[in-house]
Amino acid sequence: MRPESIGKRRVKYKLSLWRNWSIRQRLLLITLLPVTYLFCMLVWHSYWLHSHEVDSEIEERGKIITKVLARSSEYELATGRLSELSLSLDSLVQSEHSIASIDILNVDKKIILHSQSADKEQFELRAFDMPIIKRLIWINVIPAQVDPSLPHETMRSGNSAQIAGYVHVVMSPSDLQRKQKHRFSLELMVAALGLLISGGLAIHLSRTLSASFKTFIEACRAIRKGNYPVQLEVSSGGEIGELQASIKEMALSLQQSTHELENKVVQRTIELENSRNEALKANDEKRKLIQKVQNIVEEERKSIALEVHDELNAALIAARLQAQRIADLAAKIPETPESEEITQHALSIKQITRNLYDNGRALVRRLRPEVLDMLGLQGAVAEMVASYSSTHPSCHFSCEVDGDFSGLDNVSAMSAYRIIQEALSNIIKHADAHQAQVLLQLDADKNTVHVRITDDGKGFVQNDITEGIGLVGIRERVFALGGQIQIESNNSADQPSGTVISIWFDAVRT
Repeated sequence: MRPESIGKRRVKYKLSLWRNWSIRQRLLLITLLPVTYLFCMLVWHSYWLHSHEVDSEIEERGKIITKVLARSSEYELATGRLSELSLSLDSLVQSEHSIASIDILNVDKKIILHSQSADKEQFELRAFDMPIIKRLIWINVIPAQVDPSLPHETMRSGNSAQIAGYVHVVMSPSDLQRKQKHRFSLELMVAALGLLISGGLAIHLSRTLSASFKTFIEACRAIRKGNYPVQLEVSSGGEIGELQASIKEMALSLQQSTHELENKVVQRTIELENSRNEALKANDEKRKLIQKVQNIVEEERKSIALEVHDELNAALIAARLQAQRIADLAAKIPETPESEEITQHALSIKQITRNLYDNGRALVRRLRPEVLDMLGLQGAVAEMVASYSSTHPSCHFSCEVDGDFSGLDNVSAMSAYRIIQEALSNIIKHADAHQAQVLLQLDADKNTVHVRITDDGKGFVQNDITEGIGLVGIRERVFALGGQIQIESNNSADQPSGTVISIWFDAVRT
């Protein structure tokens, strides 16, 4: 395996770990990582600064002390007052703790005087040397009455310098380092306290934000499951408060729309069932009543479809726009894991409303097939068969249309469409078929419409089974059209023949 591929896999693995982190873990990392980095840099800089200060101060002190001793010991060394010089050196060593030792050397660089510090814990010693200069001064004394231009009255004047010895000072930074170490310890304690406070604030912030996002997630899950009355209080301001308010408003709007739709569906269903039962009781007016009921059903379906399209879908579109607004607001704030999480939840809400909108559209198409008005009976049946074939891959559906159905009236076209739709639904529910064919034929000479639906499913024994509401609905529609229906089926184990439904009715032209 190549090193490049190994490196890419490691990067992908690390990124996957980051994606699996919770909001709280990401917030802690984002807040604590810079603070910890600043703490380490502050400690390192403070340590370096104190060390540099010790070195600079030792260098400066060593040069000053050596220079002062070289000048002050000139007289004692010239006059031989070494005892007084020794006392001065001892007192200086005792008062200045950074001096390890002082040596006075003669011209031959042999030690004349030596003073040693009593501090034994000394290290990193540094030596400083400087010569002791003995200066001789000559003064011209010229009387006023003597002519200064006379050569025999001229005397030497000026000064001359000679090296009388050397000063050797050894400096130790141990005392200064102890002081700087004490200062560094205090600074380290203050920085550690600041780090602990920052860590506590980061933990508090991460808990607060993660709790808020947890309530968002629980509310979105409840809405997705259909539990619209979520308890979500607006507890903060800014984008989070706006997100809380938007989710709460969306949940209330969806709940209200769902309740209204359910009440209307129940009310319309009860009305349709009552109308249908009353129509079945009147044998004399049975055909007219059934036709009337079918018309009422279609009109009510159309009305419900319009209400679903105008009210529920409009509310879902408003909810999608609110979710998109939330995502846009999150995009305007600085890019952080929190803003990314807000965007993801907003897009999730948008997708939920999109799914509800698609379900509403599907419900509208089932209640009122718009394709029948746009494509006519021929195109609508072909589109329906293709839809069943794509959504149920276990069974292959095919369609054959013969004739021009453009002049067929709306009642006959809708009845033929519903008959084929119900027959295909029964094949999906009960037949366990692998092949199904739909034949839609218009005989122009006889002015009749022939519909045949066949499948290779398990079939059924007509005398041994009670017809379901699907077959009853098909028979009623055929009866309302004044047509005929023939059903052939066999479910014997030796030779299953599937089911064939053949229907004829007169074509009514507009």
